Amino acid sequence: MRASLDFAAAGMNLGNLYGSQGNAETAERYYRTALEVDDLFFPAKMNLAILLSQQGKNEETEQLLREVLEAYPDQHEASYSLALLLVGLNRSDEALTYLARASDGMPQRPRVHYNYGLLLAQMGEDAGAEGALSKALNLEPQSIDYLFALIDFYYKRGRLNEALELAEQMIITHPEIRLGHDIKAEIQAQQE
Repeated sequence: MRASLDFAAAGMNLGNLYGSQGNAETAERYYRTALEVDDLFFPAKMNLAILLSQQGKNEETEQLLREVLEAYPDQHEASYSLALLLVGLNRSDEALTYLARASDGMPQRPRVHYNYGLLLAQMGEDAGAEGALSKALNLEPQSIDYLFALIDFYYKRGRLNEALELAEQMIITHPEIRLGHDIKAEIQAQQE
């Protein structure tokens, strides 16, 4: 691979190798080498952004992700990564745009819809939040996270019958987990 460093893919592959071995410094060097060869080679740019994000270098991570999206607007993984970064930086309004793009572009990824739904709910956009959370649950109906998110959404809005129905679904799919039983008891106590 070192003999092929005049190809961006070789630099990225070496970056991946060293990254998987926990050698972040060498991985970063090879990702940057790949980008010196081809600045538009987005796989290396994405991997470098992930590596820098893990090191808390948020400003450069954001810049790299924005560069990817500028060159490749349909790179939905970059939209999703940028959205999560922006949420972590308390820039939820801005993150919402990128999460919407990621949700539209990755319709079979339940975690994207889940995160989008949580952010919409946090921002008081209930109709969109319910749709996104429901989509996540429909894609992965046994997910405890997605069940709980939609139960919580309904419960906080006083929609106790819908919350109870999902709590019962949680009990059926995860009878060994106490959470479903506790939620059901809480909802029934509220209904009395």
